[in-house]
Amino acid sequence: MNDLMLSSLRTYWDRLRAGRIAPYRAEIDPRQFEQALENMFIIEKLAPDNLRIRLAGMKICEMMGMEVRGMQPSCLIDEPDRVRFDRLLNLVMAEPAVVELTLAAPNRAGTYRASMLMMPLRSDFGDINRVIGCTSGDGEFFAPPLAFAIEDVAVSPVEAGPAAPNLTPEPTRTPMPGFAEPAQGFAGAPKLRSIDGNPNAPSKPRGTTKFRVIDGK
Repeated sequence: MNDLMLSSLRTYWDRLRAGRIAPYRAEIDPRQFEQALENMFIIEKLAPDNLRIRLAGMKICEMMGMEVRGMQPSCLIDEPDRVRFDRLLNLVMAEPAVVELTLAAPNRAGTYRASMLMMPLRSDFGDINRVIGCTSGDGEFFAPPLAFAIEDVAVSPVEAGPAAPNLTPEPTRTPMPGFAEPAQGFAGAPKLRSIDGNPNAPSKPRGTTKFRVIDGK
């Protein structure tokens, strides 16, 4: 993979999974790949034959000439290759595997070439039913909508391995002055005191007693 944006994203994904098959969706930190956000997407598998684009960056929407969230991911691909593209998406989640695509979209501005990276992602429940991906084009000039044809495919099966060491240990938290008082323990069993009646009654009750204090010693 020669594209710096895609290779950086894959390196982050690989480091985040730390030897597991795939990281969790909740573990993804967008601040770690801000430069790629406009080109990224997340696809969710809602049912065996129901894939939807859950999130899409601004650049993806510009390529398609419309908002693509909620649409089928095959809308990114030219019609002859849509079935193949859906199979590759399912392969990413079922194998699981990392898939790299070489794409080309003929349009009025000439043939626009791009690369796409797709990697498996877990839901909060642990199921691998999401794909995190990124599309990087060869320039800023294109005439939307683009319909990409798949020119080449590279599939890399993902294997679990030993957890990667944590190279950035958790920093030691030093209590701030004034916020480091030791916790107070119990000196003994607490004495309970119950009040029966109205504690705000007049000091000189008239008639019957308004409240009674029972000492729980």
